[in-house]
Amino acid sequence: MMNKTRLQIGVIGDSQIRTKFQYNVAYEIGQEIANSGYILICGGRGGVMDAAVKGAFDASGISIGILPAGTDDKEISPYLTVKIPTYLHWGRNPLVSLSSDGVIACGGGVGTLSELAYASLYNRPIVCITSVNGWSKEIGKRGSLHHPPEPKQVLCAETGKDAVVQIIQRILSSKQ
Repeated sequence: MMNKTRLQIGVIGDSQIRTKFQYNVAYEIGQEIANSGYILICGGRGGVMDAAVKGAFDASGISIGILPAGTDDKEISPYLTVKIPTYLHWGRNPLVSLSSDGVIACGGGVGTLSELAYASLYNRPIVCITSVNGWSKEIGKRGSLHHPPEPKQVLCAETGKDAVVQIIQRILSSKQ
């Protein structure tokens, strides 16, 4: 029997877009994940999540939103393919990271930092967008979430396309 499992790539970042550049990078991440034939996992709401989901939607991809509450939330991205209500609020953050084979961070505040920490704790590959301000830039520069830092734990990218190429390569090499 053929294995039809697709990679699931988490996209995390600011819940509100800070700049047009950040929107474009997040949108490109979503498009590239969809064009690669993989599934986008996110928190399902606004900002980076919505931009990435819109990119995946426009490229006819699949996106799954692990929601902080129910499906009646007005901030849920209308472009999601699947909505999973958790009613866990911030407690859903580990689910986003652990449902993903690897995670791409684009900006982000403390919620993103927690998702990065869970990805690191469970050895999920991480790519941080360093061209966008926030935790992705800070952690990307540092190269690790561990203390003392572990070399090459976190990969860095400037563009959405480069981030997706790197995360796919890292995920596939870690599965061998």
